[in-house]
Amino acid sequence: MIAVVFALVVLALAAYIFNSVRKPKNFPPGPEWIPFFGCSSVVQNVTRKYGSQWKGFSELAKQYSTDVLGLKLGSELVVVVSGDKNIRQVFTEKEFEGRPDSFFIRLRCLGNRMGITFTDGPLWREHRQFTVKRLKNVGFGKTVMEKEIQNELQNIVGSIEENANQPMNPRNMLASAVMNTLWKYAAGEKIEEDRLKLLLKLLSERSKAFSMAGGWLNQAPWIRFLAPELSGYDLIKSINEQLSSIIEEAIEKHKSKKVEGDDFIYSFLNEMQEKKDSFTEMQLKTVCLDLLIAGSQTTSNVLEFSLLTLLRNQKLQERIFNEIDNAIGNETPCWADSERLVFTSAFLLEIQRYYTIVPLAGPRRVLANTNIDGYSVPKECTVLIALRDLHFDPRIWDKPNDFNPERFIDERGTLKNIEHLYPFGLGRRRCPGDALAKSFIFIIFVGIVQKYKICLSNGTLPSAEPVFGLISAPNAFSANFIPRKQTL
Repeated sequence: MIAVVFALVVLALAAYIFNSVRKPKNFPPGPEWIPFFGCSSVVQNVTRKYGSQWKGFSELAKQYSTDVLGLKLGSELVVVVSGDKNIRQVFTEKEFEGRPDSFFIRLRCLGNRMGITFTDGPLWREHRQFTVKRLKNVGFGKTVMEKEIQNELQNIVGSIEENANQPMNPRNMLASAVMNTLWKYAAGEKIEEDRLKLLLKLLSERSKAFSMAGGWLNQAPWIRFLAPELSGYDLIKSINEQLSSIIEEAIEKHKSKKVEGDDFIYSFLNEMQEKKDSFTEMQLKTVCLDLLIAGSQTTSNVLEFSLLTLLRNQKLQERIFNEIDNAIGNETPCWADSERLVFTSAFLLEIQRYYTIVPLAGPRRVLANTNIDGYSVPKECTVLIALRDLHFDPRIWDKPNDFNPERFIDERGTLKNIEHLYPFGLGRRRCPGDALAKSFIFIIFVGIVQKYKICLSNGTLPSAEPVFGLISAPNAFSANFIPRKQTL
């Protein structure tokens, strides 16, 4: 009897091992799988070798000569897509609107599958629509938003003047301005300076922590019990608790009517009285976190890369300044000026191509068996989108490794080729904050260059190489901001 049971166990184990290494029919090409781990070790090795997961996937795709890379990470089937046709398909077709439901994703959402970024189905549809509508009702995407951005521009100018020609690292200054503008619509007020510094610190640490923990906690959540510190779990949990505390504090102020005016939190609290099933305080907290994460570092990183590029190329800086000076002079910039400042607009587009802030977008969960580029992609598979590969695809871009704003200007002097640039995604999951991000980047950038010449602070050019994590960021640098009236 024991021998029979043992034989059955062995057969079951053998069947499991066989199935775990057998790829689905017509699955995209990629590394071979080993039992239990799939090709996780291969992915970890290339990630370590090339310095980021995006670059590792990119090199594997080249190795297998494919725009659709098939992987198995632990027990999870993963497909990484590149190529404009494939990426547009994933962005726009309903089969790819899902989000994975994993421990790692729930950890990102404060321990619950809530919010609007990493949910799908009825909850996502209802709350995305509600969030977009209510933000618009309180001025998001309208003229009043431009006024808020212009106010932040004045605050930035004030910060630069306080330093009186001393070297400045623009990182916190830019990130603070983005956060204050965004939080004004979410919570009706600016964040107190001490809380703002803490929030920016937490979001920065969070990005690093999730980059570190991605391979460990995503594939083997149980490792948090064996190595809570090494896996990054303790750090992420601590950061989540502190972020929750900041958001909860804002919600409590609204409950006590200590915030004047109207804003998203007030709208959500009112809706909670009508719809108590899906409109909960935990959902409100997670949506607020989604807004903070989506709009903070990504927008300020574009501006940082823009200022770094001008610091490294004075001729380019003077060309942009001359266009600004000739078109608007000393007028406060607004979004409508982007039609007159064609080269400046093209420069900012090239920044978002060349320094793709989200090199690996997603993840998406496949809702039904489907096909990409002739390969079969099973239901429940996770799909990642190699945006940086697309933005450097020589089939689309001439000399993609060259930084060249002219690629976005046609012979008539108008912008072109923007249909292949996806800094905010595409389709129904397109970033709902793109109106704020585009206006903020343009107005702040033009306002700084209009008033200041950006010069080296120590005679040494800072590196232009991005630092890749969940998002790409410039290496920290300092510059002197010299008032233009001193340089004329």
